[in-house]
Amino acid sequence: MKSKIFLTLTFAGSLSVAAQHDRLISNWSQSQMIYNPAAVAVSGADMSFFTNHRSQWLAIPEMGIGMRSNYLNGEFRIKEEGLANSNNFGVGFSVLSDQTGTANLSTLSFSIPINYTIALDRQNSLSVGLSPGFIQQATDRNSQTWENQWNGSIFDPSIGVENSLNGSYATMDLGTGIYFQHQLSSRSTFYAGYALNHLIKPKMAWSFSGDKMYMQMVLHGGADLATRNRDFRIQPNLLFFREGNTNSLTAGVNFENTIKEGSKITGINKSNCVNYGVYYRHKDAVVATFGMKISQFRFGLSFDANTSKLNSATGGIGGVELYFKALMNYKKINAQSKMK
Repeated sequence: MKSKIFLTLTFAGSLSVAAQHDRLISNWSQSQMIYNPAAVAVSGADMSFFTNHRSQWLAIPEMGIGMRSNYLNGEFRIKEEGLANSNNFGVGFSVLSDQTGTANLSTLSFSIPINYTIALDRQNSLSVGLSPGFIQQATDRNSQTWENQWNGSIFDPSIGVENSLNGSYATMDLGTGIYFQHQLSSRSTFYAGYALNHLIKPKMAWSFSGDKMYMQMVLHGGADLATRNRDFRIQPNLLFFREGNTNSLTAGVNFENTIKEGSKITGINKSNCVNYGVYYRHKDAVVATFGMKISQFRFGLSFDANTSKLNSATGGIGGVELYFKALMNYKKINAQSKMK
């Protein structure tokens, strides 16, 4: 029991003191703008909305509510006139809200990623993006305990607590990135991106001399590969980021089976698909994913099986995620409105 308490306190402390609390999501390939503002509206849809819920560390009783993260993203493509629709702007919004541990460490971040996509030729495109935003963090001071409150057997709440720390703070944030896509005539697509988040190293102002956030460097890439079987596609993906002395590498593959083919010429009828895959987050977790695409809607779930040293406390239960995504085109929306 004592070892579990020590492990929990060490983990919670590392989030709030030694390391910055940053976004972690296993379904990042469904909305790549989470890590790279240049990836806004680079899919075939004119607009999309993505939401994802993640619950983590629920198997550790001392963590209370564990870690809960909620994402909401929107992406909109703005085509330029007079350029044969080859170049376009992209604009979006990204909201992250999460709550962690018995101290109720809450984080709210909001950003407005903007990018510009240039068609280099019929097969290649390059996007450059910028993402201004803000971050707010807060914690429940009444639920925290301090060394001077320990009387030998329990933490005595009647003893005064640390007053030199702020209960909350807010700061501006900025990110930037580039994103490249290559389209093959065989219906296969390749992509690669590079991003720098927390570019201005915002201050974590829990105290007057608060530390600054580390800049986060992100590399990501992948492909959507056609096979000889028109109803089967292979989608490998890779994500690497580094902030300070911390590295994270996630790599794996997703498989997609078409169960109902859509319209090839008009695109009015959308295809229905089922997808499944497995990823490995280095020295952290094995991630299993399952999802479906019905018309313009995608939804699914993922499960993280913990493989790190925390496995003894988590029992292998790392995190569970649920996501939903809607893809829409302006022409179809206008056509439907005219019919009404």
